[in-house]
Amino acid sequence: MRGYVTAYDAQTGKQVWRFYTTPNPDNKPDNAASDQILMSKAYETWGDGWWKKTGGGGTAWDALVFDRDNNQLLIGTGNGSPWAHKARNGNGGGRGDNLFLSSVVAVDADTGIYKWHYQETPGEEWDFTAVQPIMLAELNVKGKTRKVLIHAPKNGFLYVIDRSNGELISAKPFTKVNWAAGIDLDTGRPIEYPEARYSESGLDFMAEPAAFGSHNWHPMSFSPKTQLVYLPIQEIPLGYKTDPNFVYRPGHGIWNLADGSTLPTNLGPQNEPDRIQLSQWTKGALVAWDPVKQKEVWRVQHPTVGAGGILSTAGGLVFQGTPDGVFHAYRADNGLEVWQYKTNNGVVAGAMSYELDGEQYVAILTGFGGANGLNVPYIDGVKTGQGQILVFKLNGSATLPVRQTKLQAATVVPKDQFTDEMVQKGAVNFGNCVFCHGFSAISLGVVPDLRRSPAIADKESFKAIVLGGALESQGMPNMTGRLKEDEVETIRAYLADRARLLDRDDKLRAKAAAN
Repeated sequence: MRGYVTAYDAQTGKQVWRFYTTPNPDNKPDNAASDQILMSKAYETWGDGWWKKTGGGGTAWDALVFDRDNNQLLIGTGNGSPWAHKARNGNGGGRGDNLFLSSVVAVDADTGIYKWHYQETPGEEWDFTAVQPIMLAELNVKGKTRKVLIHAPKNGFLYVIDRSNGELISAKPFTKVNWAAGIDLDTGRPIEYPEARYSESGLDFMAEPAAFGSHNWHPMSFSPKTQLVYLPIQEIPLGYKTDPNFVYRPGHGIWNLADGSTLPTNLGPQNEPDRIQLSQWTKGALVAWDPVKQKEVWRVQHPTVGAGGILSTAGGLVFQGTPDGVFHAYRADNGLEVWQYKTNNGVVAGAMSYELDGEQYVAILTGFGGANGLNVPYIDGVKTGQGQILVFKLNGSATLPVRQTKLQAATVVPKDQFTDEMVQKGAVNFGNCVFCHGFSAISLGVVPDLRRSPAIADKESFKAIVLGGALESQGMPNMTGRLKEDEVETIRAYLADRARLLDRDDKLRAKAAAN
């Protein structure tokens, strides 16, 4: 896709202005508010690669913030398409910055005309989107009150930026960062390690943070009372390697990654020992951060990733839910837990608060899902059915009915014999299924675990689901036009191989439990 943001008249629906976040591939006007800046400044930062067919990316899929003080809209933009910079830009394009990928862009709220930008990751190639929530605040910086924006995107640095002109005030890593040594405050550019540029080296690079982000879409918060930012962070490394034979495929695909890495973090755990090891590599935390001193004040370490967004209140509390189904309240000044409630389901959403008839309520949406809940195969989350909205107040007296945990289905091991070649091709074709059914076909229970599905034991039943739309009413899309019949059979071969391994691991675990 080619990213853009559009303003519409709220009364009539008529388009008022549009701002494209990547250039026109022919450097022609689009009759949009972005024409002048894209043609005069942005286009020259792009080469002659695949972006001219993919659109370049840069979608603004989360953060849109109105800054009333400056009558401007602040846009957080996404990553590039394809991911690998060299494939996107082309050999003749050099190391162009690819404006306005991974940037905060300010435009006039009335006209959409460009005002300023700050690019957090020039020449982005790690899926380091900058769409994460943007917060407006007033901070005392060196004895002077400044109106700033605070941003903690996927790339692992927390930025404090003057929102009147885009000037970088400070930037420091708030989590583990191995792709850059820091941010040069004179230029505003990251000080990159050469090894991180996998599309130039052609080698595997294990990045942290990576595509899942040190901070993703989960809301962070800022307390004017404590002057602290409260961040939900996650540490998930990912391996990158460019695909030298990459060719753009229009339509459905895994985001045209140009990512040929064979590291285990990409393929997912191949067995139970792998899964246990990867679970140790991934951690989550709630971090209180001082944006002026740019340092951590306190931390609550979580055993796994996928915790929810943050709510901080004037009562000096910070609320967060976790995948194990617990809703927590901490002291905002020191992180001490003062209250918790065990829900019936994992919590990945952010809480909110409201007042009604002079009484304060705190509400949270429970339910384990989202990107992590669907496809990261090493999160220990609580999954007991549909989510619920839970509302709390002081001296509340309601009780939550206990839900029964779903029984785990037995493994169904197909009797069919498949060649190694079919299994290997199926592992590749399973890329069409991985973002719902999980890496290595390990489901966390939000959607069916295909290794335990009776359908994989019968060719016709499996084909009817994947290509016939037999379960379309239950959310399983008809993949006709995306997959061919022989490709579907290779996926069944892959799942059969995964089912045999799961059956082995189940028996080993049962034997251990018996002892």
